[in-house]
Amino acid sequence: MLRILFSSLLLTIVLVCHVSRADSPGEQAMQQLLDRDAVVIPLWPDEVAPSKQTQEEPADSVGDSKSGKPAIGNVTKPSMILFAPPAGVEATGTTILFAPGGAYGRLSLPNAVDVCRWAGAIGAHCAVLKYRVPRAADDRGHRVPLSDAQRAVRLLRSGAADLGIDANKIIMIGSSAGGHLAFNLANNHGESTYPAQDAADQLSARPDAVVLMYPAYLTQPTESSTADPHLHLDQLSPERTPPTLMTVTRSDKFTWGAVNTMLQLRQAKVPAELHVYPQGGHGGCFDKYPLMEFVRPTARFLKDQGLFTEAMQHESNVFLDRLEATFLKRRVAQQEVSRTETTKSDAALPPSDWTEGDRQLAALRKPAPEIVSIWPGDGKRDDDPAATLRENLPQRPDGLVRITNVARPTLHVWRPEHPDGRSVVIFPGGAYNALAAEHEGTQIAQWLCDQGITAFVTKYRVPRREGMDKHAVALQDAQRAIRLVRSRADSFNVDPQQIGVLGFSAGGNLAALTVHHSDRQSYPPLDSIDAVRADPDFAILIYPAYLTAEDTADGLDPLIQPLEKSNDYPPIYLAVAADDRFAPDSLHYLLHLQRAKVPAELHVYASGGHGKGLREIGGPFAQWTRSCARWLADMQNGTTNVIVEGSR
Repeated sequence: MLRILFSSLLLTIVLVCHVSRADSPGEQAMQQLLDRDAVVIPLWPDEVAPSKQTQEEPADSVGDSKSGKPAIGNVTKPSMILFAPPAGVEATGTTILFAPGGAYGRLSLPNAVDVCRWAGAIGAHCAVLKYRVPRAADDRGHRVPLSDAQRAVRLLRSGAADLGIDANKIIMIGSSAGGHLAFNLANNHGESTYPAQDAADQLSARPDAVVLMYPAYLTQPTESSTADPHLHLDQLSPERTPPTLMTVTRSDKFTWGAVNTMLQLRQAKVPAELHVYPQGGHGGCFDKYPLMEFVRPTARFLKDQGLFTEAMQHESNVFLDRLEATFLKRRVAQQEVSRTETTKSDAALPPSDWTEGDRQLAALRKPAPEIVSIWPGDGKRDDDPAATLRENLPQRPDGLVRITNVARPTLHVWRPEHPDGRSVVIFPGGAYNALAAEHEGTQIAQWLCDQGITAFVTKYRVPRREGMDKHAVALQDAQRAIRLVRSRADSFNVDPQQIGVLGFSAGGNLAALTVHHSDRQSYPPLDSIDAVRADPDFAILIYPAYLTAEDTADGLDPLIQPLEKSNDYPPIYLAVAADDRFAPDSLHYLLHLQRAKVPAELHVYASGGHGKGLREIGGPFAQWTRSCARWLADMQNGTTNVIVEGSR
């Protein structure tokens, strides 16, 4: 066994070959699971950690956890097990410091193996942190694991040149309790938790970024918004706290902590993202779909922070694509839906009856889409106090079509070349005063058509009617639009059980209202169409507005009325940018869906502002279309919450 002496730091690094015996059962198990050479770095001089533990206590042991997965317990000699990229992969200098989870009582190894394989594929070193567990009963601030994490970062920095890594590209990733430890380090890296041992302890322990996989214990009690006081969220700042990305599944009880922490990070202006997948419970990594998707935004987020190169992001995506391809081979065979008819609806309005707004929108597609009047007769409602409005198209600096003064609402039908039966009713945003009908309407319709989804761009009534709730006439139009599509499903060539809604900003609010007021008749029935149900089968809310109210107990607008049973809700997808003023709306709404046990997915991107639609000027937020397309495909194919067999 080769020993390399860093004399200036009094640090011994043990190179371990996979044919040699490692220094401890835990290190040996990790090496055998990954089947790669490793460097074992003891964290403390003479391997004696500054703690109340004594050397008479047993060395770390390896056994199965409660879930039946291999785990390390009884750690008294903490270390790092460092894996360089495998042969044939060029090292980039970036280091992933991974903290396994295990409730601070053991260290689960499968996730460590997964993360090391991913790191190796992209040219990063991976150091698995074997920190001290189980936690002492009086260590409520988790100071012992924190001291191990601080020491680990300092040793990586002090030995960077000899290890062939970049001292300024150290990313800590933690799962479950390890996620709590990673965030504890992120915000408390400067806290004095042990007496200085050597020159390494003069260096910063601040990681350059942290990634928290379903982090545990961020709130106390778990299902509350009361932060763990030892995390000192009141001291968050961009200078103190490194960029932070979190991922969790909606059904995980620790979602509360992730959402609360994201709200605090956003308020402190720390670069941060949160990605909540719809189902899957707690635990897992690359063996669980769609949770495995988190590495796609992770790689992009770390590239945005200057910690990954474009090549690393590319290789990360290739790695994920390969995993997903393996999964797809095991997926239940997708039912083929043959829908090739392109006949037009017999209710389509002739061009002579189009309003100016209809003409402008129709001109954006060749051939022009069908246009269907939402209401019978002249297309206006007799009870509309603004029925005499004449449509106006105010000029925008960006040249995009914007419509206001709508009194004759219509549906613009965009049929895909190869329809698969799904359909989406689109509600553009515009503060309920106008409609951003191009970049939040027709551009979205084309994106949906590219996926085989029939799209209905809704030109609903704006502006708000005086003396009425801001959403009143818009909700009437929205409910009628859904009923119209469902009642004429055959002529539109769509499945009446696969009709969703998609809304932006105020349109996102309107889409949410169609969910929460599905049992409320917002207008007197007119004909047989109004006997058809108006609830959507799924809902997509993109930077939704007006979902919250400060003077309510749960923070939600009273209009967001809880439905009686969880199965009264459809699956829901949300996306927003952290620097959007409406970001808290989505986070608070996610907690409402958490209480109701609704299959929901949320993505909070680090930046992108408000109102960008799918345009690239939205920066990181523009990635929402990729995760949403995957979510739509998962719903159609029934592929959420699936463990990938044979992935290990």
